[in-house]
Amino acid sequence: MRRSSSDLKALSREALNGQWGLPVAAYLLIFICSIILTLVITALLSPYSVLSIVTCQIMIYIVNLFVSLLQAGNMKMHLNINRKEAFELKDLILPFTMQPDRFLTVNLILLLAEVLPSLPLTVLSYRTETMESLVFSLAASLVQSLIGLILSLFFGLSNYLLLDNPEMGAIESLKISFRLMRGNKGRYFYITLSFIPLTIACVFTCYIGLLWLEPYIANTMAHFYMDVTGEIDNPRPKEEPPMQEQPFNYM
Repeated sequence: MRRSSSDLKALSREALNGQWGLPVAAYLLIFICSIILTLVITALLSPYSVLSIVTCQIMIYIVNLFVSLLQAGNMKMHLNINRKEAFELKDLILPFTMQPDRFLTVNLILLLAEVLPSLPLTVLSYRTETMESLVFSLAASLVQSLIGLILSLFFGLSNYLLLDNPEMGAIESLKISFRLMRGNKGRYFYITLSFIPLTIACVFTCYIGLLWLEPYIANTMAHFYMDVTGEIDNPRPKEEPPMQEQPFNYM
C-alpha cells in the first residue's frame, strides 16, 4: 500500500507522541557538531590563498562525511522508534560500528555528485568581494540543493538499506534504492515539498522550531522507507532473545 504524505505524517506524529526528547537531542547534537567543526576549520584557514581555499573546502567535505555517519545513526533511531524497539542517543554512533566504509562510500559518491557541478561557483565566492561573493555563494548552495534533491529521488533509501542489511555493499545499496524508488519519486518529492511551509514558519520562531521539525521530517522519511519496502503492512518479526540454559537443580 502506497500511503499518502498525510498518512505518513500521521504515523510519524503517533510514533513520536511522548517521545520527542531523544530525537530533539539527537538533532541538536548533530547540528552542534557540524557547526563547531565547520567554524573551527574556517577560523584556522585563511581564505586569501588558493591553497587555503582548497584545504578549507576539502576539510569541510570531510566534516560533511563525518556528519553523514551521525545522520545515518539518526535514521536508525527513527527506525527503532517506528518499530517500537529500544532507542537511545548512542544510536547516533551505530554506523561507526557497522563497517562505516559502506556509509562513507555511499555518501562520498553523492557528495561528489553534488559538489563538482557547483565547485566553480564556490571558488568564485572565495575570490570575489562582498556582494559578488555572496551571490556566487548562494548560487553554489542552490545548485547543490537542487542536485541533492534530484539524487535523493533515486538514492534516498541507500542509508536505510545499509542499516537494515549489515552485509550489503555500498554500490548494491545504491542500485536497490534506485529500483525501489521507481514509481515512488513523485511521492517522495511531494513529501519533501510539503514541509516547506513549516520550515518557513520556523523562521518566525528564530529557527527554534527546527528542533521539532527536523525529527518530524526524519521520522516521516523513515516511515516512507518502511512503506516502500512493505514493512508497515508486514512488520518484521521481532528477534527473540536467545534462551538461556537453566542449570539443573539437584535435590
